Amino acid sequence: MHDLTATYSPEDNKLRLYASAKLDDDTYARVKAAGFKWAPQQKLFVAPMWTPARHDLLVELCGEVGDEDTSLVDRAEQRAERFEDRSENHAAGSQRAHDAAKAIADNIPFGQPILVGHHSERRARKDVERIQNGFRKWVNMWESSQYWRERAAGALANAKYKERPDVRARRIKTIEADRRKQQRTLDEAIQWLGYWCKEGLTEKEAIAIASHCQLYLPRKNGDREDVTTGPSAYIALTKASPTLYAERTLAEVIEAAHKHYPRVVAWATRWIDHYENRLAYERAMLDAQGGLVAEQVDLQPGGRVLVRGDWLTIMRVNKRDGKTTSVTTNCRYFPVRTLDEIKEYQAPTAEAAAAAAAATAIPPAANYPREDFVQLTKAEYADMPSDYRGFKAVPANDIHGAHRVKYVFGSFLTAAQRRNGPAHQSYLVFITDDKRKDPPPATIAQPALQQ
Repeated sequence: MHDLTATYSPEDNKLRLYASAKLDDDTYARVKAAGFKWAPQQKLFVAPMWTPARHDLLVELCGEVGDEDTSLVDRAEQRAERFEDRSENHAAGSQRAHDAAKAIADNIPFGQPILVGHHSERRARKDVERIQNGFRKWVNMWESSQYWRERAAGALANAKYKERPDVRARRIKTIEADRRKQQRTLDEAIQWLGYWCKEGLTEKEAIAIASHCQLYLPRKNGDREDVTTGPSAYIALTKASPTLYAERTLAEVIEAAHKHYPRVVAWATRWIDHYENRLAYERAMLDAQGGLVAEQVDLQPGGRVLVRGDWLTIMRVNKRDGKTTSVTTNCRYFPVRTLDEIKEYQAPTAEAAAAAAAATAIPPAANYPREDFVQLTKAEYADMPSDYRGFKAVPANDIHGAHRVKYVFGSFLTAAQRRNGPAHQSYLVFITDDKRKDPPPATIAQPALQQ
């Protein structure tokens, strides 16, 4: 009987199986099939990530899954020690190879050639071969020593990197995305189950439901032998492949739905519970570390943030449910920056705050006639496809300030309306039966943003 224990570590989301003796063939096959791999240095089986199936297997084998005692940094230090030992062993072997080759070379007089035909020729050539092999081994083992030393440093650096607040914050966003995905799966399964549980469901209604859901039936006697899976609910109800599958009744399809979707609900619920626990752990650890720099300050438009070595000016603070999620900066190509990217923050001056407000302010809408404007009524404008009409910004000049004017795409105008202009461009519009709104007057230049 094996003494088996199982643990889970929320730090790396891995399951571990400890065995006091070699597993029997059947147990080993099940553990391996579940994705566990033997770690010879740690003397345990480890799975790359938590799944409900792996957790259930460990509960079956061990009775329960406990908490992992060793932390991520502890395991990294142990791994680094093993790498350091290998490095030292290779360094010692390299020195021995060097000393042995040097000892052979020192016994040969400097400049002494191999005497061809002399009784010493064979031994001399053997010495040369030993010297070459010795120095080659010296170099190779020295390189191996450097390799294992770098692996040791990398193991520690990787563990410390995973504990950084910004890395932890990105991990939280990934877990939140995974949780939302499972929540969608759960919601869809509940929705489809409700459709299939409708009282008095007719075959016509069932076909309509089956045409949109992903429901597959189990195999049954009469299905062709070379078919590995059963038919979809739609194929079964419409009898689209009578040569492949045996006939299924509406009752059989409904029964399959009643079995399938509760399993999906239970499976998704377990994933959601797991993600909730991971989020609670990661958020608690992030709070214990003091949180992100951006969460400790009041981000304001006009302020400056340090992102990847560059100081950027905040143009807008983006929030969701009252909580700041990112900032829009004056960066040309990637303006939106998440909070985990911010390393430092400088509060804005009054001038910078005013400049940011002016730069992000939406120009006022105007409606006035001009020679190059197309004249339309409100009804004519409303009949245009919504994707091909809207507002277009008009920049400020010496005559007027910046404002917005309605536009339409030329392909939806008559040749007379666009004055025989090209149909592949957009045209500014004056709505004739709407209230006239003149553009704002020209204003003085706004203060420049901090660079």
